[in-house]
Amino acid sequence: MSIIPIDCLAQEKNHTEIMDSISNLTKNEIKIQSIAILIYQNVVLQDLSGPVEVFSKAKKLTKGKYEVFTVALDTSIINTENNMIKLKPDYTINNMPDADYLIIPGASMPVINSLVDNNTFTDFIKKWNDNKNKKIVTICTGSYLLANTGALNNKKATTHYFVADDFSKQYPKIELIKNVRFVDSEKFITSSGITSGIDTALYIVSKHSGEKIKQMISRALQYEFHEKKNWPIAPNGMKYMR
Repeated sequence: MSIIPIDCLAQEKNHTEIMDSISNLTKNEIKIQSIAILIYQNVVLQDLSGPVEVFSKAKKLTKGKYEVFTVALDTSIINTENNMIKLKPDYTINNMPDADYLIIPGASMPVINSLVDNNTFTDFIKKWNDNKNKKIVTICTGSYLLANTGALNNKKATTHYFVADDFSKQYPKIELIKNVRFVDSEKFITSSGITSGIDTALYIVSKHSGEKIKQMISRALQYEFHEKKNWPIAPNGMKYMR
């Protein structure tokens, strides 16, 4: 038989009470926020796992106010970049449930360039854009896939620092913002490099559930939230070249 010290029980009770009081801060939210993550072959794992972890903790803190699922073009098993792990999509683009947000993670530029030429992929994003009440979030080079639809024309956006100059050349009608973690252009939120997806997800949670919830998640992740931060400088002026 194990004996649990009384002070440990008291700490657990106190922790539960604090968590419940925080959860009650979101009791007036109108609805559950449903987030669909578009996955594809060779997607960067961190681009999707970072935001998923944020929304997972938000779901616990808000007692179920966030739901996340994956969606792909078909039912094929998805290999993440460098064949690190395999993912089975929850839905396809033809049978997915309704969602409030569509997250488009990034990949290496050869993969992105092939997807830009994929009409099925592009048409799906365009169709999503047709609904004014739905938002799109891009992580890293996922910005190319949204930019390719023309949706970001005459808007501010960002992308991974290493491909920023190329992005500007490919999409001159978009105002590229540098030295930021993400850019909110109302219907569209674009993120810069990879881990910036965590900042973006925290920002989304703060919009729906408040600053205290966002701060709780940041501490739990041991992650310092930033909206603006100087980009890294590649050695010897290196950058992506076509």
